[in-house]
Amino acid sequence: MKDDIATLWGGGLDPSSGKTLQQQLHTKIRTAILDGKLVDGARLPASRTLANRLGVARITVTQAYDQLIAEGYLETRTGAGTFVVAGSPDQLFQTNIKYVSRQESAPTNHRHILLSGMPALDQFPTANWARTTSRAMRKLNTDMMYHNDVMGYAPLRRNIADYLQASRSAVCDASQIMVVSGLQQGLFLLANAALKPDAPIILEDPGYDGMLASATATGHPIRYTGVDDHGALPPEQAGGMLVTSPSRQYPLGHTMPHSRRLEILAWARTTGSLIFEDDYDSEFRYSGRPLNSLQGIDEGERVIYGGTFSKSLFPALRLGYLVVPKPLIERIQKFRSAIDSFPSITGQIALNAFMEDGEFTRHIRRLRIVHAKRKNLFTNFAHTQLRRFLDFQPSDAGLHLLAYMTDDMVKAGIEDKQLAELAQTAGIGAVPVSNTYQFAPKQQGLLMGFANLADEKIEDAVKKFSSAIYKVLNTTTN
Repeated sequence: MKDDIATLWGGGLDPSSGKTLQQQLHTKIRTAILDGKLVDGARLPASRTLANRLGVARITVTQAYDQLIAEGYLETRTGAGTFVVAGSPDQLFQTNIKYVSRQESAPTNHRHILLSGMPALDQFPTANWARTTSRAMRKLNTDMMYHNDVMGYAPLRRNIADYLQASRSAVCDASQIMVVSGLQQGLFLLANAALKPDAPIILEDPGYDGMLASATATGHPIRYTGVDDHGALPPEQAGGMLVTSPSRQYPLGHTMPHSRRLEILAWARTTGSLIFEDDYDSEFRYSGRPLNSLQGIDEGERVIYGGTFSKSLFPALRLGYLVVPKPLIERIQKFRSAIDSFPSITGQIALNAFMEDGEFTRHIRRLRIVHAKRKNLFTNFAHTQLRRFLDFQPSDAGLHLLAYMTDDMVKAGIEDKQLAELAQTAGIGAVPVSNTYQFAPKQQGLLMGFANLADEKIEDAVKKFSSAIYKVLNTTTN
């Protein structure tokens, strides 16, 4: 580490800046990490030493360090100091351009992957997260250190149950909540714990390819059911477990009406089947109220409800949850204890503190406003710049828009995979719709993310994408 840490970012802190000294220091250290000037494992100066070098109060440095620790960039080692964590959070979003649906990540270098279904990460209240996390960690005791509950951290489970009862009309209590690392892990746990070895996992077609990957890993037979304008159709198969996304079908975006929900539940009861309700982004509806969860209508008998904090907070948190029917709890506990035990307690403590302070619900309310504005901006510019190429489907929810390729594009021989690459290059998260189909006739189109594009960048990104398409068309037709 250089003697003068300020040389790492080309200057000191500016008291006349519109940002606080703590915010400036946080940004500069984070940027130095991402640029490789502070390498993995690098030791930072003691807070007092750095404060003296920069001519600021020590609390300015400690607050910046605390925030970076909470965000996963730094770590403290008892008796040794503060160090850069190997594999910073942003590296979870960095790789060569590739197709990423919902929340896949595979870091290889420092190039951003652009996800099609990301929340507005620039709006995340990092200072509030750092403050609540730091306060919670100061209360860490030996009981927490010995944590061994395979269902997850009990206070967090109580908060999740309360939240689901209020927001999704779920019928549950804290004893039914299992904290998981994500919904794909949740499916793996459920299938191995609750299904007979020859029982099929039934997926929507088209559907989320991440669930297909997880289902394949279980070793269970995989079957498919079709999707119409009302969402998943009742499967023809008897037995097994249907994986469905009734709040907003992925990728088509349909909301399953009450009548179809009753049909699906009747199928499950008649055939003795289970349903895994994948409720991946129900927090973000921009008009009206969402329908009650399938689990709430079923009253928790045959439906396992699954949710994630990847969409409402940030993917690197790696926390989600299941609402497990009471007859299945013991079986899933036994399987969980054999392979995984539980997610890291520190993340659960941090999230619980965030929910306890009311920050989670406030953040969701803010995001709904931000996302709705960005959706309108993106839609307006897209209809102006892209209507020759893409036919955008109406949507009142979620973090991405569905757009089918026009006949002109199909006739020109351009595929949605190529179009997704052009969108990524222009700075827009995009996934080829054709990737979500298995046996149903494939449609050509894109899932395009809008929520994680800053307001002032939307128009430029759409114009760049439009220009790139024109260039390809000219090359193709000449």
